[in-house]
Amino acid sequence: MAGLTGAVLAGGKARRMGHVNKALVTVGGAPVIDRILDRLAETCGHVMVVANDPEPYRERGIAVVPDAVPGHGALGGLHAALLNAPTPAVFVCGCDMPFISTALIRHLAHMLGPADAVVPRDGYGLQPLHAVYAARIAPLIPPFLMRGELRMERFVASLDARILPPADIAPYAEEAEIFFNINTPADLDQARAKSGMV
Repeated sequence: MAGLTGAVLAGGKARRMGHVNKALVTVGGAPVIDRILDRLAETCGHVMVVANDPEPYRERGIAVVPDAVPGHGALGGLHAALLNAPTPAVFVCGCDMPFISTALIRHLAHMLGPADAVVPRDGYGLQPLHAVYAARIAPLIPPFLMRGELRMERFVASLDARILPPADIAPYAEEAEIFFNINTPADLDQARAKSGMV
């Protein structure tokens, strides 16, 4: 989709993973970041990684952009992605999500229209890190960063966002897998079991 940028947020500290770079752990025989980038290449006209340390991603031939305002978590990463996107829409995901869905990405992008964002909701709540945002909303983020309001859900609540309920997600992917993210060594073991290999 030429009008869609895919952005992987790779700036987390990974405390629960012993400060291991979650993007580089292997699932299904490949680093998680490569699994994600392969899927984004199928669906997005432009792909970038948001990371303050570009070195781990340099050999992948992908644009790497730093946070405009470092140290503000996923919301700061979203801000950098929207500021640097050459397209009107941006799909954003975390670097620790090995099972993102190309079919759902396409559906989210088609659903955006005049809305500020399209965000899936599953049985656990909103999934703002498997969502599509309009690049034009970048100026709405700095006030949240300055106030220290860093929760993505709070920001999404302030937008004219389309929320996709679980019933609308089901035709495109298995929600228990697509939103799965790796936060702990146990999560990594589970992801490897789901993929059938290390």
